[in-house]
Amino acid sequence: MLPTKVIADLFHYRTISSVIVLTCWPYFDRAKFIREINKYNIPVTISCDPAILDVVDPYKLQGVLYIPSPKILEHKIKQKYFSNWYKWMILNNTIPHFIQNARYDADILLLKPSPTYNNSSLETEDITIYDVYTHPRDDASVFLWAHWDLHAGLQVLFDKERIDRRRNLSKYPLKIAAPLGSYSNNTYNGGFLEYLMDMSIRERDSGVRIGYSSSSLIIEILNATEILLPTLLWSTEIHNSSMILELKYGSSELSGGVLRLMKERFEKLDYIMPIWPFHVGFTYLAERESSSNMFLEPFTVNVWWCCLILFLILAAAQKVTAKSKEEKEGAYIATLATFLQQDASAVPKGISGRWNFLVLSISAMLIHAYYTSAIVSALMSTGRSGPDSLRSLGDSKYAIASEDYDYMRYLMFDVKTNRDDLEYLKKRKLTPKFYQDVHAGVKLIQTGSTAYHTEYNQLYPHLKTFTDDQLCKLQYVDTVPEVLSWITTTKRGQWTNTFKVAGAWLQETGLAHRLVSRVRIKPPPCRAALLAERVNIHDIMPVLICTFAGAVISLILLGLELFVSKFKGKWLKKSSSDSIEVFDVDDPIY
Repeated sequence: MLPTKVIADLFHYRTISSVIVLTCWPYFDRAKFIREINKYNIPVTISCDPAILDVVDPYKLQGVLYIPSPKILEHKIKQKYFSNWYKWMILNNTIPHFIQNARYDADILLLKPSPTYNNSSLETEDITIYDVYTHPRDDASVFLWAHWDLHAGLQVLFDKERIDRRRNLSKYPLKIAAPLGSYSNNTYNGGFLEYLMDMSIRERDSGVRIGYSSSSLIIEILNATEILLPTLLWSTEIHNSSMILELKYGSSELSGGVLRLMKERFEKLDYIMPIWPFHVGFTYLAERESSSNMFLEPFTVNVWWCCLILFLILAAAQKVTAKSKEEKEGAYIATLATFLQQDASAVPKGISGRWNFLVLSISAMLIHAYYTSAIVSALMSTGRSGPDSLRSLGDSKYAIASEDYDYMRYLMFDVKTNRDDLEYLKKRKLTPKFYQDVHAGVKLIQTGSTAYHTEYNQLYPHLKTFTDDQLCKLQYVDTVPEVLSWITTTKRGQWTNTFKVAGAWLQETGLAHRLVSRVRIKPPPCRAALLAERVNIHDIMPVLICTFAGAVISLILLGLELFVSKFKGKWLKKSSSDSIEVFDVDDPIY
């Protein structure tokens, strides 16, 4: 009698709903076993031919119980039957010979009954369960995984060790197929690996750099050895030296460049890790101009002249309409105080006080104007007035054009998609002259009337021809979601599940985001926005110098006022004394 209880417990533990038993028992024994295992609500199919595994759905977890039998044809057990979708269980004391050829991701348990095993009873049954680990280079080996006995049931003791073994490839060599892109010995002084690791030229081959870096990191996480395999081409299937063919035929394990999801590729490749090094979408100049303010010059020259003319007009009107002597004397300073939004009643009477008030008022106006005009205009208005979605772009005044790429033609513009906003944009704006060369596209952007669609890293080298005003007005509307670009591997390869686990770990820990940050090209800085955003001592030094000079002049004027006042006091005193000496008390008039 077979230990059906432990078999049922193990398959339940692995969430298997049906089991195929490979053995060549007589029909009576098959019926007996099926009756016993059905007690645990597990459907069972028994066959002597391994070809039955071709009938099951390869994308559903399938339990396989192998019981050695002289008539079973072991040479018909194919390598694909050992993928992670098949949960194998072998009831034997040794590993069968065909296990040596199993895939690395095979999930196999070996059940070793105790020496006291009795076919007629399970009362004293004690079974040791081993994990069978099959390394491509080191062959198969067994490791203790769990125990089972009648009283305690299944006790899984070493599952973490089992997981760790499958994340350690023991320096097994894995190949990364990476397209050369724009690399050549004539354009770069160094090898291809040095070119991929050189972050000073990020504007070229970003897709290859991020793909190679991600694949290399996956290999490092798995403790494998990396082999870089340069290919001449990227994704063509009509030339032997292409990255996609290396992956399709299993000549390489990982891609050294990111590939976008496409239906025809999905049938040949497995996508293991999404990563997005660049933006793809429409680039245009925003409708409203951004301010270009400096700290000491928040207004243009015309604004300053306008302020001066208005001040003179208001001051003249104030002086003409003044009635008393004091009103006429303070007309100009009262006008200035009101003009600068100050309290005219707080204006000092003396020249030095009025000068100090003037310096204070103008300095306050400059600082206030800087923060209100520069920050609000340069930071808030820069590129904020244009469309920010595909639908609003369709309703805007902008025409649209695009660089000619296969994935742009066949995934977006020359085919009907299920994206309503994109279809709305195409209906409103698409013209027969839609596809334009990148040089023509740059000129269309500079005219300010066209939104040009391309990869940002294709456009970036041309932005050096843009003025600062144009850079401050650059705006983007993305059309390609970030999950569209992936690291790829061989379809249903033996490393696929391991790569997916490592790729997910990169995403969870943030290492993938750091890779993207190193490779992704940043927009060129808008100098006006940077000035308003970051103020240092050199920016405010002119205002400090002017304010300090004005304060010193106020003190000088105060000294002059005191000197003049003292001089007037002495003169008036002397004049009073001379007048008293002229009077004669004996004069008859008195």
